[in-house]
Amino acid sequence: MRRPKASAALPLRGRAAGIAVLVAVTLAAAAGGPRYGDGRPMAGPPSAEAAGPVTLEFWTISLQPFFTKFINGLIDGYQRAHPGVRIRWIDVQPQALDQKLLSAIAGGVAPDVVNLNTETTLRLAQERALLDMDGAVPADARARYFPNIWASLRLDGRAYGVPWYVTPDVLAYNQALFAKAGLNPAHPPATTDDLIRAAVVVKKKTGVYGFMPNVDGIRFLKVFQEEGLPVLSPDRRRAVFDTPSHVALLARYVDLLKHDEFPDDTLRRGYLGATERYGGGQLAMLTTGPQFLLRVRTDNPDVYRATAVASAPLGRGRVLDLPTMDLAVPVSSRHHDEAVAFALYVTDDANQLAFSKQVDIFPSTRAAAADSYFTKAGTSPEDRARVVAARELGTAKDLTVVVPHSDDLYRVFREAIESAFYGKMNPAQALQWAVREWNKRL
Repeated sequence: MRRPKASAALPLRGRAAGIAVLVAVTLAAAAGGPRYGDGRPMAGPPSAEAAGPVTLEFWTISLQPFFTKFINGLIDGYQRAHPGVRIRWIDVQPQALDQKLLSAIAGGVAPDVVNLNTETTLRLAQERALLDMDGAVPADARARYFPNIWASLRLDGRAYGVPWYVTPDVLAYNQALFAKAGLNPAHPPATTDDLIRAAVVVKKKTGVYGFMPNVDGIRFLKVFQEEGLPVLSPDRRRAVFDTPSHVALLARYVDLLKHDEFPDDTLRRGYLGATERYGGGQLAMLTTGPQFLLRVRTDNPDVYRATAVASAPLGRGRVLDLPTMDLAVPVSSRHHDEAVAFALYVTDDANQLAFSKQVDIFPSTRAAAADSYFTKAGTSPEDRARVVAARELGTAKDLTVVVPHSDDLYRVFREAIESAFYGKMNPAQALQWAVREWNKRL
């Protein structure tokens, strides 16, 4: 079971569809351009700095009070290097961000730089509310970031955010339960097929559940993609998750539940239930973030000592989900160049590395991820997990599915999956019904 994706800030479900954006996506031509985060000019000094002092409004999500000192330090450093720019920092609670941001954009008083998750970024991009970062950021600056992570923020071939931090998963597993089941703890499952086989063996030999798969609610949309199965047609105008391959995959998990290979509270309690079971020694394997291991160390030292970590198992799609937080610039900002320059500063190698040492998150830049902090494993499970998770950064990507009318479509999908698991419809009927409902709205 994979955790809900949240770290220093909580990813949000965006509700930006239907906003009337009154400005076009344009960048003012200027002799200069933005600077790198360390102050080096990309193509001359930012235009507004030459014209006079400017104030940038910078929104983050739920970083106060735990990271107030860190963010203020970033801002102070930038203002010292750019005396013509002042940063006004506003930290917004997750539940308030959607309405506050949409109201600001509609009213022409949007922030200059705003912290978003992938779903909200792409939803606003659909409404032409965000700056095209492929056009605003020079190629050599874009090259700092993992290309797969940068691509997660693309819509119709253009990126609309600068990647900030990401939250990869690892596989935590209980070596004592593996040994009791006759499995070799030195060879953890590398694929989802291996994971299922190992889980079945553990349950049979020990009576303890082997896993709680990531199948609750709309999370099955990502399960499809991790197994190489598309959710939408290439033009994003049709749902396509009712093919025989999709049906077979859902049927496989329905059959596993039917045979009690994972607990039925998987659908009700999701990640929370999985963490409680693992921490209590009642679950052999858990797909989770490295920070969870700290809680196990406190709550159950015996399980902590028995815990080993490995890369999250891969499906047939050979891709792992990598929820991404980014910095975006609304087109209604009056200071595009300065806003982009500040976003690049906040997300540069040094600042991402420093932030990663404050909290269990991971950088989106290649140089930061190559630091010894992420490449040299210590002796503790969480140290090893950090190294394992960092290895995934070059291939994983955010698999968030962004569609119009998402609240309605997600509700339909959730009902379909639950109907299949609870026997109200067979898997084929459930997915066919969901696809018909989606295609009425797409």
